[in-house]
Amino acid sequence: MPDLNVMLLEHAKSGLQAELDTAVTNGDTEAARKAADKIAKLETATAPRPATGFGDAEIRAELNKLPWFGVDPKKSGRTIELGKTMDPKKFSTAAEFTVALVKVVDEEFKPATTTEETEETEETEETEGTKPPKKPRASDGPTDGDAGGTRTRRTTGPWLKISDAPADVQKEINRTADKFAPKLPSVKEGREKFVAKALEAHYTKAQLAKGKK
Repeated sequence: MPDLNVMLLEHAKSGLQAELDTAVTNGDTEAARKAADKIAKLETATAPRPATGFGDAEIRAELNKLPWFGVDPKKSGRTIELGKTMDPKKFSTAAEFTVALVKVVDEEFKPATTTEETEETEETEETEGTKPPKKPRASDGPTDGDAGGTRTRRTTGPWLKISDAPADVQKEINRTADKFAPKLPSVKEGREKFVAKALEAHYTKAQLAKGKK
């Protein structure tokens, strides 16, 4: 037995169609237009609706509100592709469906993050912050490690010039050079040789004092 609602609907359509036909036959344009409007409204009201209450047209309308949709081909294409894999029935409105869809698309097209660079920077800063200060190089001078000791320019190896030696050694060598070098032939040459020999002797003495051979 046919459904009562279907029968009533068909009866209404038939009546409106007959009304339209009569208006057309009589040349009554106004009556024909009204009849056609009634038929259109009836069909719209009785058209099957998607279970969600919205369809592709509503989703497309929401997507068109986005400034990049239809402009960015890659992002737009990916949006449509992902939209086909989602179930509209799990969303109340087209707007809610679109928000969820766009969220996924935005995550995929997010610019490359700098998380690794940030972590490396933070690690470098932490390392530099905790890195112990460099210790000054120890020289072979007899005053190494003494708080009041005089730092010399040379840090390792024999003292090649008088400025390499500690202050007290420099003072002693200059004193003895002033006393004995002038008596040597060719004062300049003699003084240089005297200073070189004195530096070697004082250096050896300093090493022995430190327990070196």
